[in-house]
Amino acid sequence: MEGRDLYLLPERRLAPPALPEPAGGMVLVVPGFTPHLAARIWGADRGPTAPLIVLVHDWEGQIYDMMPFVQPLLDAGARVVAFDAPAHGRSAGEETHVLDMVRAIRAVAMAAGGSVTASIAHGLGATALALAMQEGFDPGRAVLLAPLADLMLPVRQIAQVLRLDTDGEHDLTLAIDQALGRPLAGLHVRGNAEVPALLIHSSDDRIMPVADALHLAAGWPGMAVHLVEGLGHRRLLSDPAVQGLVLGFALASA
Repeated sequence: MEGRDLYLLPERRLAPPALPEPAGGMVLVVPGFTPHLAARIWGADRGPTAPLIVLVHDWEGQIYDMMPFVQPLLDAGARVVAFDAPAHGRSAGEETHVLDMVRAIRAVAMAAGGSVTASIAHGLGATALALAMQEGFDPGRAVLLAPLADLMLPVRQIAQVLRLDTDGEHDLTLAIDQALGRPLAGLHVRGNAEVPALLIHSSDDRIMPVADALHLAAGWPGMAVHLVEGLGHRRLLSDPAVQGLVLGFALASA
């Protein structure tokens, strides 16, 4: 597999069709988005006054990765929407990238009602959430779980795995730039002092470096930072203490 494919072709993970989920979930139609997005909403019958929470999974993730948050949010009276990113889970497509995830966040939020109380995002999904904010998306209160701030890091990692020289890494970057329609190096994940934000990261995360996330936090005035140990990258999502922090922050203004 070429370096470009390693960057743009996620490994698709599918939960079994019969996997249990909180009751009351409905298919959310996301009009006008290509390719087709698989999205679900819970609590839709609660009306527009109920808090709306958007969940965003990581690269090579799926809706069910964020499922530990759904029932507690429903119990708190919220409406909850989650989706498979393009080329992930049961959404259509083969190639995708972080800017497609940005488009998907905005499209799903609009389809769900538009006025978002809080957004809870993991990994590259958290990165996409921060980039969506720079394009005018209002996430409400933003919870970033183990985000990636340095978007060139995966390129350097791929170059190292493939043992590319300087020219090879340059060619790889150009191929990715072409797919994105803009230079990857020009994408800078920045904070917004007007958005209440919480960063949670495990110090032993081997996928998204904690130092990278702390650099993001340093440039995000007012961001609350909570570091944990021993949860790696993915166990953050199922840890009861982390879930409690996330729910308390997300619904603080509801």
